[in-house]
Amino acid sequence: MTSIDLRRPPRGLPGSRPRSLSRSRRNGGFTLLEVMVALVIASIGLLGTVAVQQTMFNATANAGDAAIATRLALQAMEEQLAKVVTAGPPVVDQLAPAVTAGWSASIYVNPLGIVSPGGTSTPEYRFRKQVQITNLGVTQPYNISVRIVYSFDTGATKTVRLDSQRYKTW
Repeated sequence: MTSIDLRRPPRGLPGSRPRSLSRSRRNGGFTLLEVMVALVIASIGLLGTVAVQQTMFNATANAGDAAIATRLALQAMEEQLAKVVTAGPPVVDQLAPAVTAGWSASIYVNPLGIVSPGGTSTPEYRFRKQVQITNLGVTQPYNISVRIVYSFDTGATKTVRLDSQRYKTW
């Protein structure tokens, strides 16, 4: 007769554990070094994401300022193109008094185009507007140039310039 040891179930029966599982259970889980390496890698990825987001915010703000400067330049150009220049009778030439030898004096405006009350640059009135009108001759057109200069947080100035010609009707 064979004896049966009741303290340990025979192999292959339900409830019995193979030796390989009991050994792997002791080696299971992550070591402190593995967790720290994973945290460093995750931190680097998170910092990269934050840097990209900051770059996107700056690019969006720069694009907004460029759009404002373009709108201000178009507004100034429309003001000059709206001036009457006709052969008459009587001859009306509203651009002749506005002719400048070079760029006009700087006018600081806010994003809505309102002129600075003190005539100086402030954070609100940071768009500098200048106009240049050149009369090319009696039978030649006027050259009209508008320049808007502005700067962003980086301090680097940016310029939007529009040029047009206004023909005389005589």
